Amino acid sequence: MLPLSGIFGISAGFIFYFVSASSLLVLNKKVRARRGALSKVLNVNDIQILILSSLAVSCALVMVPWLAFRMFICTVLFLYGVLVWLDALLFVQYRIEVNRQTLAWFFTGRKGIAKGVPHLFELVRQAPWIILIPLSWGGVQVLVLYGLSLPLDSVSDETAGNFIMVAGVILCATLALRGWQVLFNPASQFFTAPSLLTNIVLDDRFTGNENVVLDKRHQPFVRPSSELAQSSKLSGICQGANIILVTVESLGNYLEEEHKEGIRSRLKERFNAHTWRGQKHFCLCPNTTVSTNQMYTGAYSNNPYNKEDSLFPGVDPQHIKHLKKHGYTTMFLDSADIALYDYHKLLRRIGFDHVWGTDNMNGNGLKADYRLWNMVEPVAEAAQNGPFFLHIINDQSHMPYETVDKEMFNRHKGLDAKSQYMNAVEEADYIIDEFLNRLASKVDMSNTILVFTGDHGESFGEYGYSFHSNSIILPQMQVPFFLTHPNLASTVIEHSCHFDLFPTFFDLLGIPVTYPHLGRTLADETRPFAYLFHSATLKGNTPANFGFLLNNELYWVDRLFNQVKRVQDGHCSTVTARGEREYICSLLHQMLKQRAIIQ
Repeated sequence: MLPLSGIFGISAGFIFYFVSASSLLVLNKKVRARRGALSKVLNVNDIQILILSSLAVSCALVMVPWLAFRMFICTVLFLYGVLVWLDALLFVQYRIEVNRQTLAWFFTGRKGIAKGVPHLFELVRQAPWIILIPLSWGGVQVLVLYGLSLPLDSVSDETAGNFIMVAGVILCATLALRGWQVLFNPASQFFTAPSLLTNIVLDDRFTGNENVVLDKRHQPFVRPSSELAQSSKLSGICQGANIILVTVESLGNYLEEEHKEGIRSRLKERFNAHTWRGQKHFCLCPNTTVSTNQMYTGAYSNNPYNKEDSLFPGVDPQHIKHLKKHGYTTMFLDSADIALYDYHKLLRRIGFDHVWGTDNMNGNGLKADYRLWNMVEPVAEAAQNGPFFLHIINDQSHMPYETVDKEMFNRHKGLDAKSQYMNAVEEADYIIDEFLNRLASKVDMSNTILVFTGDHGESFGEYGYSFHSNSIILPQMQVPFFLTHPNLASTVIEHSCHFDLFPTFFDLLGIPVTYPHLGRTLADETRPFAYLFHSATLKGNTPANFGFLLNNELYWVDRLFNQVKRVQDGHCSTVTARGEREYICSLLHQMLKQRAIIQ
């Protein structure tokens, strides 16, 4: 028989440590879910690791009589837990995870740790309870070390033997579960999602077999086709026109139509005639900064800010500079804080003549996006000297979806996030529409190309994802698209993407382009229906999600849940066959390399 102290020490040590570590890991996952990946519960890999680590701690408490060793084990586990906590902060604030590569990035480089600190702990200010996670983890180590350890002189041979027997049973059960996973390869996210606990010590790299022979359908799209702009039969039809590009923040494909309810848009009413309407228009990365970078550079990049100390600094943005060479005044107007995350540096590098952010908008009794109305005069004044280009983007429809006038904008009655989002978009839509009305009273807009789209989409739990930046599911990738000018005949554009915006502008304006870029004019009906998507959220050496869409068939690698999927005609299936998984991973690996997205 085990002595009572031995029974208490073994059971209390194991159970307390397992329950405490599990609870704190769930809290960490809740923090990470603020980025929109809804994996808030433990998965089977988490559970297996926690069982083994709890066994190891119990073993140290029961079997090892040296206090110094016990203190060392608890200290190491505490520091590891703090890194897991920092991993959650980095994931939310910088879209990356803690691993060997990101630790090196965080502590080295031109500015060292200084470039990582400014916004890292902003999350703690927003949700102070987050700071309790590492403090509680430290308390667990102290309780285990001094409250639940067996007395150093009470470890008998019988206690040790019985512990080994109990530990052996638990270990065998854990290994049996692991074997069952490997044998049957279950497709549920509970079984496939990787554990957060191993990120820090493992080299979380995505690789592909370069010897795989690619399908002839896919071969032409492995290397992106950067080329000089092609003129269409409509070249110059809008010569000398102003351009107003409206990208409503987070505007997914949710506009109200005859066959579906949704967001009621006043802006959409401007596109009843002389309009090109996109049937399937895509952003290629569901993130404002990356999407902006792609629009103005005509190139992919894993670095939305084109920082010089990035592994892939990206392509120099030339579209706006090219417009300026042809006499255009260029403006960027955003009601959000463009100082966050160095966004202003990207805008400066793009080369706008005028950039206005939230700090440039006096309140004058107006709040949130309504302050855009204060900018009518500055925009009108800047637009007096010849043709102009104006990009307008708002802030209220960004999560957490703010509605100022709740009496006027409350059509969507639910308390869920999607209802709040739709009300916020309808208010932002009204504000921007009224801004254009006021601008038209001061500026001649009779010769203006007006474009209405979203910078990216938004999702609300589909496939386990909410928000944006984290996945390539269609709710995050597909956005509305409308383009109008009095000289255009109305037509439906079957498919298009943000890369096509400036090639279309240059074509309609009749401006020749002398530098290579991705995208083609929408007047070119031979454009292939082929798009590579990638998330802004990172995992290891790649985006956390990426995929290739060819003629409505999407190959999708989801690294956050460690799954490979195929989506066709709205039906999503998980690919489990080893050969097919290898092919999809190899194809996408080559595509990422050719676009300098993979690190």
